Amino acid sequence: MISRRFKLAAASGGIAGAAIVVGFGPAVRYEAERAAGRYGAEVVVERLSPTFDGVRLRGVDVILAEVPSARIHFDEVLVTYGAHGRKVALRGGVVAATGPREVVLRQAEAWRAHHLAPTSSSGASGGDASSTTELAALQVSWQDAATSPTETFTATDLRFTRAEGKITVSAAETTASSGRATVSVKNGHLDLSRPAIGGYRVAGLSADGVDAELTVSTGRADSVLKDLGDPRPPRAAVTEPVRAPLDRQGVEVGVTAVSLRSALVGAARSLDLALEPSARVRLAGVHARIHRGGDVLNLGPGTFEVSRSDGDLVVALSPELRAPDSAGPAGVGPAPSVAPGPSGSTGIPVAPPAREEALTFRLAVALGEAARDIVADVQGGPIWLSSLGVREGDFGLFDVGLTSLSTRSHLVLSGDGRTLRIDGEGRLHALSLRSAALSDEPVAGLELAFALKGELDLDGARARIAEAELDLGAIRLVVRGDYDRVKAGGPAAEDAYRLRGSFDLPLTACQSMLDATPKGLVPRLQGMRLAGSFAARGRADIDTARLDQSFHLDWDASNSCRVLEAPRAVSVERFRAPFRHAAYDAQGRAVEVETGPGTADWVPWSRISRFMEVAVLTTEDAGFEHHHGFDHEAIKNSIRENLRKKKFVRGASTLSMQLAKNLYLDRGKNLSRKLQEAVLTMYLEQELTKEQILELYFNVVEFGPMLYGIGPAARAYFSTVPSDLSLGQSLYISSILPNPKVQHFGSGGAVAPGWMSYLQKLMKSARARNHLTDEELAEGLRETVIRGSPSPQRGPRPLAGPVDPTAPETPGDAPSSEEWP
Repeated sequence: MISRRFKLAAASGGIAGAAIVVGFGPAVRYEAERAAGRYGAEVVVERLSPTFDGVRLRGVDVILAEVPSARIHFDEVLVTYGAHGRKVALRGGVVAATGPREVVLRQAEAWRAHHLAPTSSSGASGGDASSTTELAALQVSWQDAATSPTETFTATDLRFTRAEGKITVSAAETTASSGRATVSVKNGHLDLSRPAIGGYRVAGLSADGVDAELTVSTGRADSVLKDLGDPRPPRAAVTEPVRAPLDRQGVEVGVTAVSLRSALVGAARSLDLALEPSARVRLAGVHARIHRGGDVLNLGPGTFEVSRSDGDLVVALSPELRAPDSAGPAGVGPAPSVAPGPSGSTGIPVAPPAREEALTFRLAVALGEAARDIVADVQGGPIWLSSLGVREGDFGLFDVGLTSLSTRSHLVLSGDGRTLRIDGEGRLHALSLRSAALSDEPVAGLELAFALKGELDLDGARARIAEAELDLGAIRLVVRGDYDRVKAGGPAAEDAYRLRGSFDLPLTACQSMLDATPKGLVPRLQGMRLAGSFAARGRADIDTARLDQSFHLDWDASNSCRVLEAPRAVSVERFRAPFRHAAYDAQGRAVEVETGPGTADWVPWSRISRFMEVAVLTTEDAGFEHHHGFDHEAIKNSIRENLRKKKFVRGASTLSMQLAKNLYLDRGKNLSRKLQEAVLTMYLEQELTKEQILELYFNVVEFGPMLYGIGPAARAYFSTVPSDLSLGQSLYISSILPNPKVQHFGSGGAVAPGWMSYLQKLMKSARARNHLTDEELAEGLRETVIRGSPSPQRGPRPLAGPVDPTAPETPGDAPSSEEWP
């Protein structure tokens, strides 16, 4: 009887248990779908099972109809009930979205506004106060396109906890990329709290490492916004209106002049709204890698902090100083001294640092409604470049563990966003770099001090330099000036500009200037000893819209420099016997050729036609007989013509400068070549007579592919010797000096009519300078120059007529390419 009753009870219990188990799944699914429905979502559960204190769901997919670009999947959802209320734990899974940033954000914001709007403490947005949510090991990703995305965001091992009105979010690694910028954060940690009124705000933000990668365009500066993926905040994030500004002449110039300030203010206010008053933001290990062309610059690691001060949001960035034993040669050298700076400033450090000091970048952005200035300061040092994170080879820098930087710089962006004011100074000690623009050789040990006080309009319309100073050892250069853009009258016309300024190079001993110049900049001058002193000052007032009426450029130089001793490789004594100099073959490959007295192709001055001297004085250097290596007027005229054409069309090299280049230097174009050219030109003018300079010039200059010297040129072009060259032949040879690879002979060998007409204009110009007699001019005008013919054809004797004072003076007035054969 008992056994029967027990069996019946057991059977009844089994039936009831089975009924509970069978009904458990649908009940849980129903509740899950109902809960999801409150958030405008659908939920699909792969399988579920009861636990001792709740339920476990596996393979959960959440579908948000209002956010179709998103895909949400959780590996496991565990719901438990206990004394402290309900706890939801989500473990593993993926939240992914694909689509344009604006579309995804618009969908997400619409969903949030609809389903997460604050209602009550028990509403959908907040949940029960006793409810706790935890999330672990979630992968989050977004990309703007399914294939070849340009913007992406990923987070690995994302962890999330919500309890008692607080949210904590952390991720092992978070990476975001936009355009040419990528930011990666390691072990990021975010604390959010919810005040009595409003949504969640940031209570704390930290990270163990932040890596930023940025590729900067080599074009215009405003392309940086594009490089950053246009990070300007949406209009709604900026409370002050952004209106198209007017330039100084009242012309609307668009928002580019204020975009920087708008971006800073918008970002600061958005950040302020997101932060609690006592929030702490500190990101450690911040490292940036900047790419520009083929160059890379590394900066960091440093510490990034955000705080509030006197109504401003303050952003500070400072490098993390390393231990003395790894920070380079710390402790070497005397304590830094300070020299008086320009304009009564506090002065520029002038001695190597004894130890490193902190360097900090601080940006303060006003949070109020008033359009106040934005202030940035860079203060501190000396600090080694290696401590700033700069690596060997970055932007051509080397020995970065020996180079230190000190600076005190103050930058102010005006309240209207148009003007940036700069007041700063600093020093670079033992700077070393490799740069093709400076020199073909490494430049080591530069001692640079700088100071700048001025302002500029961000739209490029105006710049004012109250004073700029650059010190290179004993060399000191001071510049002052104004720049104004002049708007063009018509829509198709190009803007012009006006430049007014002055420079001053105070009196300095010539040997001190040479000693202050790094060896890598003047390798050919090593061992040279100088006497005397040098000083220069000048002024400029140039209006590119009125170059003929408003072009004032002048300078005075007090130069008593003399070479007391020249190194053997430079000494003019080499040129009194056979010597070798650099040349280039038809393919542009460097070779060496031998010339000099006693060699087969050497032509003494006495055996060179007088007309060759007339020719080069007419086409190359009209002031040769009077200047000392540098032609003041030719330089001014060259600058004016290049400004007029808006490109380089005319040089100002004298015959002495050309000789210095041919004797000593290669074809590279950089600062080193110009500096050495200037000193070597001075040396040649000091040691040689004008005839000796011309003799050397005619024997080493290039007259065509592998035609070096007047002897080979006379044979190759006219089957004659230099002493028998006619006026027309001499002028032809001289006229091709700027581009000796281009010839101007017609099919029959005669010089093309257009070029022959140009040569006749040169003849008249030579007569106007009294380099020719009337008879010589008349004879020359009868010539038709023919390649391979020692004697030119002679036409009827023309009437020379009056000399045209407007005849061309340089090859810059040569006929256009359309007139050439």
